[in-house]
Amino acid sequence: MSLEAIIIDRRPAYLQAHAAASLLLLPLGARTLLERLGAHLRRVDVHTLTIVPDFPSDAEYAAQIARRAPEARIASAAALDEMVDAAEPADLLLLLDSRFVPVSGYDLAGFLADVSRCRLVKHLVALQRSPDGTQERVVCDAEHRIRAIRRLYDGVTQFDLRGVSSSVLSAAAARHLDTLSPLCLATLRARLAAGSTPSRDITAPTEVLDLAEEHDLLTLHERCLHDDVAAGAELGLRLLAPDVWGSAGAEVHPESRVFGPVILQRGARIEAGAIVIGPAVVGADAVVTPGALLAQGLVVQGVRISAAQPVVGRVSAGGKTAGLDAEQAAAAAGVRAPVLLPGLRAERGRQGSWQSDTPAARRPFESLVKRVLDTCAALVGLVLLLPLLAVVAVLVKLTSRGPIFFSHEREGIGGRVFRCWKFRTMVERAHQQQRALYQQNAVDGPQFKMSHDPRVTPLGHWLRTTNIDELPQLWNVVRGEMSLIGPRPSPFRENQICVPWRQARLSVRPGITGLWQVCRHERAAGDFHQWIHFDMLYVRHWSLALDVRIMLATLGTLGGRWNVPLTWMIPAPQLQRYTNLTMDLQAAAAVPPARGTLPPPAEERGTQPALAGME
Repeated sequence: MSLEAIIIDRRPAYLQAHAAASLLLLPLGARTLLERLGAHLRRVDVHTLTIVPDFPSDAEYAAQIARRAPEARIASAAALDEMVDAAEPADLLLLLDSRFVPVSGYDLAGFLADVSRCRLVKHLVALQRSPDGTQERVVCDAEHRIRAIRRLYDGVTQFDLRGVSSSVLSAAAARHLDTLSPLCLATLRARLAAGSTPSRDITAPTEVLDLAEEHDLLTLHERCLHDDVAAGAELGLRLLAPDVWGSAGAEVHPESRVFGPVILQRGARIEAGAIVIGPAVVGADAVVTPGALLAQGLVVQGVRISAAQPVVGRVSAGGKTAGLDAEQAAAAAGVRAPVLLPGLRAERGRQGSWQSDTPAARRPFESLVKRVLDTCAALVGLVLLLPLLAVVAVLVKLTSRGPIFFSHEREGIGGRVFRCWKFRTMVERAHQQQRALYQQNAVDGPQFKMSHDPRVTPLGHWLRTTNIDELPQLWNVVRGEMSLIGPRPSPFRENQICVPWRQARLSVRPGITGLWQVCRHERAAGDFHQWIHFDMLYVRHWSLALDVRIMLATLGTLGGRWNVPLTWMIPAPQLQRYTNLTMDLQAAAAVPPARGTLPPPAEERGTQPALAGME
């Protein structure tokens, strides 16, 4: 059995001006996309490498491919049928589409792990992402009256296929197809399914970029540039100027103005009087001529950038399709160019933006210290409380039917689902009674709570009053799913009610206790708005000192039986600066208050009870 790799090369619209340009030959950092894919393929022992361009190729294109992958051969899609016929039935075909590339690279070893054993066709699929990670759908009745607003979250309740990044199938399975031309992995997947060939879709664990979109290509360009800068000498790069690296033969004129990070590939030049603002990459043998402007973009190999054709935030492949016109470029050059930080383009406007703009993300050392302290404290707590836990477990088992522990799926950091554990405090199958009790819900928002819930056992009432029922969550802390201090762990049903709130609280680990538990003071009125407010404040102002104050307040109030002033947790000047900044941003952007802070309509609540309330 052998592994045959086939890479589909493409030439999107922004590269049409260059006869030898393609996605595989694009300069990404110090290497091309083909060289990066080749490094991944060498780790999985590929027998042969075939490149199939979806455009007419010429001798110059073949020479560029041979320079970067001497072992590769170029074939048309129609010629693949002969290749399949010549292969053994057990041989595997690994097909990669250069258009859809995982932002963190390929895990081909994991993708191919069980193919030789189970022989199922596998597809690595990319899901369509909405701009902010969620969409809203209005539900109307037959008379077009609005009944509810449904929120659909990417990867949770919304799954739309964007494309297929890679597929692996046996030569025997490929023979079931009449022809592989034209080669498109999405079409291949559909035809295999129509032919009743067993297959399995694997969702890419990270975001998959569509390099047919210039914005996505620039996102990958920035990620690769910063990765290669970190590798440095391992890739043969040498420092040409502050924050400017180059391969062999690369030159930077001392009278040019270059603001890094910038990488120059083999033979690239920046001449006198040129202006280059990073992150930027100049491809092999490309030239930035005197008076030219290159800002936050990349230049394809062999292209000359002139003063009349500046490139700002674009890909330059030559011709008029690259860069901005002279008037736009002059306006752009007249102001200070905003230099994007690593990964900022990828995060801007996406659901993960909270994770890149929180104190926890800006203080990696404090985050590490918090994780170590959480683990040590949870381990010590479990050991010291083991006799109490054993006694409670026996009492739960003896006083009511059902399991000792109750577990429920909650969303953790990054939206990862985990099972949150606690001692069972309700009768068996309590969730089946919740719909009938929902009209007696005593709180607002998506949560469910009753003053005298008939489902709670006598022992459960005491466990809830003393908060002993939550001690098993120390095991979640040890496993890294929770923290001692953080937002309350909630299921997706609760988190979906407010989009900014969900983004914020999922940027940190949930906690056993938190700011809301010790500062809330409107329990009788239903304090969902306070829940949102305190969670947002905690994420924005997080520090180890704040965690210490919350822990002391939790112990001092016996688990939040009475509230403490918010200014004891977060100093008043910090709160005032946060309030002023929020008001200024809203005024500048002219945005209305965030949607989703109100409880769901009665129709929504009546048809989808909050399952979190069953325990």
